[in-house]
Amino acid sequence: MMSLIGLLKKNHKKRRQDFKHSVYLHAAKDLKFRFMLLAGIILLHSLAMVMFEEMDWWQAFWLSMTSASTTGYGDISAATIWGQAATIILIYGVGIALLAQIASDYIELRLQKKEMRIKGNLEWDQMQDHLLIVNTPKHYTERYLERLISQICDSPELQHTPIQILTPHFPDGLPMSLRAHGVVHHTGDATTTGMLESAGAQRAKYIIVLSPDSQESDSDSKVFDILHRLKELSIGAFVLAEAVEDANRDRFRDARADAVIRPIRAYPEMLVRSLIAPGTEQVLEDLFRYQGDHTIRLDVEIKGKTWADIVTTLIQQDIGTALGYVGDDGMVTTHPKTAEVVNVRSLIILVNDDQIIPNNEIIKNYFQ
Repeated sequence: MMSLIGLLKKNHKKRRQDFKHSVYLHAAKDLKFRFMLLAGIILLHSLAMVMFEEMDWWQAFWLSMTSASTTGYGDISAATIWGQAATIILIYGVGIALLAQIASDYIELRLQKKEMRIKGNLEWDQMQDHLLIVNTPKHYTERYLERLISQICDSPELQHTPIQILTPHFPDGLPMSLRAHGVVHHTGDATTTGMLESAGAQRAKYIIVLSPDSQESDSDSKVFDILHRLKELSIGAFVLAEAVEDANRDRFRDARADAVIRPIRAYPEMLVRSLIAPGTEQVLEDLFRYQGDHTIRLDVEIKGKTWADIVTTLIQQDIGTALGYVGDDGMVTTHPKTAEVVNVRSLIILVNDDQIIPNNEIIKNYFQ
């Protein structure tokens, strides 16, 4: 009875080993071992040809290689019984099968590595001074990333910077629209220990930590955790983080962020601009709210003045900073050339929240 149970266990282990062997993908060290074994077979056969067939070493090596590869030119062959026996045992019995196995393993290993690269399961050890994007938005992920990557590639300061994305959202590979830009990714969660190191955070030049969900304040907790991990790594990259709640901005800066911006999914250009020119994110955000610096429109007509005269006069009268104007055709022109003579129907100016603006008639008289 015990022997029967032992036999069943032995058979069970054998079946499991057979299954493991059927799905096992040979690693590089296995391929190296087989290659060394083949080299040993070739060496032994060459030695046999030198001893039994009285060939020189090059002829022996040539015969061994052509026999193992089944090329068989026929210009040289073993004539003695011992030489033929060595060929049968070493080459026909072992060498040919081993060479075929090496070729199969090499192709399998290449395919495995290619699949792992596509699925983000390999580390990009050679990547440095790159832009690392951590996290991806929960909604409209692909569309947002396409716009963000396109803006990065269109920016002269960043167009040659390698881009890597650390996210769990593309386990089957990045969309072709992103791969076409040369973007790579690493599959994983940045809050997992060691994942930031796997993505090369220490070698990155820029790091963008996106908010996973721009509508949920809980996303700030995850971003804060990532920033704290980056701080522990003592990285030298410029770090830009998204904060859903304005109250968390100072905490993000204390953690590791060099710049903090609200998640603005419709305008990834603002995020890219803050990378190129740090500090502009604050100016751009202020333009979207009334508190602090904000833009207003003054419906005042000004004819035949240069843009430099208009900007200078407004500053001297403590009215604000002109950003652009509405012309006679109703079109808005921003930041025209200073010496350009313009005809203004309305002015777009930047003011602060306690700015006292004279009435339009007084402003018009400044340009008479």
